[in-house]
Amino acid sequence: LSAGKHTASSHRLSALVTPAGKSYECQAQQTISLISSDHQKSVQLLLSEVRIQPFDITADFVFSEEHKCPVDQREQLEETLPLILGLILGLVIVITLCVYHIHHKLTANQVQIPRDRSQYKHMG
Repeated sequence: LSAGKHTASSHRLSALVTPAGKSYECQAQQTISLISSDHQKSVQLLLSEVRIQPFDITADFVFSEEHKCPVDQREQLEETLPLILGLILGLVIVITLCVYHIHHKLTANQVQIPRDRSQYKHMG
């Protein structure tokens, strides 16, 4: 075993990107691989349920508006997408029924001319 200090760094500076003035929030687990100065060891940073804000802190223990990580944004979209699609489908059905009802009323008011000649004696 080699004794001494080793450092680990990351070239992935885009790991915790957040717009200025917002806090970073990620409920999902993230794995950030780090490059170790000891090449025989690999270092991985596992993060979950994280909320950080290194700059523009207004008061102690007070976070600014959160900026969700891409994984959380995707999960939120997967939750709301079926609801949105269901509402759109329901709206299409209602519009179709309304158009059918209006079309049926308009055609019912028109005089129907009999095609069979035997029905002419019942007219007038």
